[in-house]
Amino acid sequence: MLKDYFREHPEYYGRMVAAYVIGFSVTRDYLEANPHLRFAAGESDAGVIISWNTEGKGNVDTKAGNVVVMPGEVSINPLNWRLDDTYASASENLGSLIFDEETSETRIGDIGADAKLVLDRGVILSNADYEPIGLPQYFGPQSFHNGDYTFYYNNIKKNVAKRIATYLDS
Repeated sequence: MLKDYFREHPEYYGRMVAAYVIGFSVTRDYLEANPHLRFAAGESDAGVIISWNTEGKGNVDTKAGNVVVMPGEVSINPLNWRLDDTYASASENLGSLIFDEETSETRIGDIGADAKLVLDRGVILSNADYEPIGLPQYFGPQSFHNGDYTFYYNNIKKNVAKRIATYLDS
């Protein structure tokens, strides 16, 4: 839809607040091939794409292969909404969505989900206290792809409200 439909129908793209395609690799090549699309540049711009993939040190330090991380990936830090490698501590996290296996319910809590953009890999590095996704032969030893949304749940909610406000003000 982003690539084809919005190219053919820019009037609809102009009405898009934001596309949160979190966990999908948006690459520099993809953006260059689709100049009608813009990646987010900060915390409140509208009409933009927002994405990241989250990994732990086990993937980043070993440069492990991860089927969801493509070369040239572009990401934004979901805690400070920056495109550089400025570290955002877990204290900036407004709450992670946690599944309680005993009650089968979710709650907001703190799992220590910090965030730092690793520029050469294009991913978010987190030291969260969380079980990595299985299948290390596909995702590497410490992929948090299954936590891309849940780690930063309340920050995403707050960010959506900011982008809607920007859109409505324009």
